[in-house]
Amino acid sequence: MTMLQTTQSTPLAAAAASAVGAHALELAQKLIRIPSETPVQPELFATAQASLDALEAELSAAGATCTRMVFEGNHHKWPYPVDNLYAEWIFGTPNRHLCYMGHTDVVPVGDRTRWSDTPYSGTIKDGFLYGRGATDMKGSVAAFAAAAMHAAALLDDQANMRLSLLITTDEEWAAVNGSKRVLGWMATNGREPDAVIVGEPSSQDTFGTHIKIGRRGSLCGTLEVKGVQGHAAYTDLFKNPNRALALAMSILTTQTFDDAEGAFPATNFEVVATESGNFGATAIIPGTARALWNFRYTHKQTAQGLADRVKDLLANPPAWAKNHPDAAKLADVQVLANIDTASQPYYAKPAKLAALAVDAVTQATGRAPVLDGSGGTTDGRFVHDYFPHAEIIELGLPEKGGMPQVAEAAPYGSIGGMHQIDERCRVDELMQLADVFANIIGTFASTYQMEAVQ
Repeated sequence: MTMLQTTQSTPLAAAAASAVGAHALELAQKLIRIPSETPVQPELFATAQASLDALEAELSAAGATCTRMVFEGNHHKWPYPVDNLYAEWIFGTPNRHLCYMGHTDVVPVGDRTRWSDTPYSGTIKDGFLYGRGATDMKGSVAAFAAAAMHAAALLDDQANMRLSLLITTDEEWAAVNGSKRVLGWMATNGREPDAVIVGEPSSQDTFGTHIKIGRRGSLCGTLEVKGVQGHAAYTDLFKNPNRALALAMSILTTQTFDDAEGAFPATNFEVVATESGNFGATAIIPGTARALWNFRYTHKQTAQGLADRVKDLLANPPAWAKNHPDAAKLADVQVLANIDTASQPYYAKPAKLAALAVDAVTQATGRAPVLDGSGGTTDGRFVHDYFPHAEIIELGLPEKGGMPQVAEAAPYGSIGGMHQIDERCRVDELMQLADVFANIIGTFASTYQMEAVQ
């Protein structure tokens, strides 16, 4: 048969009985039980690799052609080797390509003593699947892999499509030798996708409330002021760097950006951390003061433009700052912008893929998701560098792990979500996600088949 049969209405009860969902849950447990932290250190490479071994074994058994790629180098700070997996099925003569992007690397577990079970347990308790990566994003990878394997058993050559997965083990850190290197390989080897689904968490509290159609970029940098250390009681014996730094931070944090658009919040500047002095030595003015800053910026800005703006604001401060007693000290502020490691924003105009996803989520949950551009950066930002015409959406599990909005052992939102202690996802939402992915794949195949016939 050429058209994948999908569920037209998938309430939670039906999702729990779904064969696709059950397979997704089993695979998610298998992946979570592999402690695959990003392989920044050499000793972490083997477990990161093992997560792809487990996934490849399942995909290969379902008929996928799998290609493994280890990339390294290409960066003066983060040249560590990264294992990647590209898997695909081809049905007939493909005239459309649907690609899923995800990662099996996870962030460190933090304080293990605060976890209610071992961080890589894959335990199911009270309707939740526990373990590092459950939400971000082994649950999503398992859901799409199960849906793709289900599709592969039902589609035939009349579908005329390519269905693929791009899975990296370096998304949570530098991302130098991960998804973008595989995308480059795809471009070189004739595998241009028309539609890309990034499986990152896309809603806050409940599955399917939001679908991402872009993300803001991220630019980090520092402000540093060198002063003269001295006794706090003797003004002629010190030059306090904190005064210039405090004024500089005030100037920058009072700037606003009028570039919000539809789904995208406006660009914002935040001071992330400061470093100066010694709380155990109250009479000493420090010799240096530093601040770490971050921009989250829309596709209307550039990293270089924002770096230039920081420097210009301190060289030519607003009127209120020019009259400040410490205005002259702004010349002592040294600005560093890490443009080479900036994460670029991206925006994918919603079209056919977004419509398919909205329909699938609406059928599954009974509510239409909002198209949104908030949240942190993802590997979706690399796609348009190689495939500028590809439509991109991001659809995954809730960021907060599907936690109920009530206090448990800790206040709501403080545990259970992505990168948090006791990371988890709701079992029924994981199964729903798998059904939604199966629906999208089936509709993608049948829609493009009919278009090809016409």
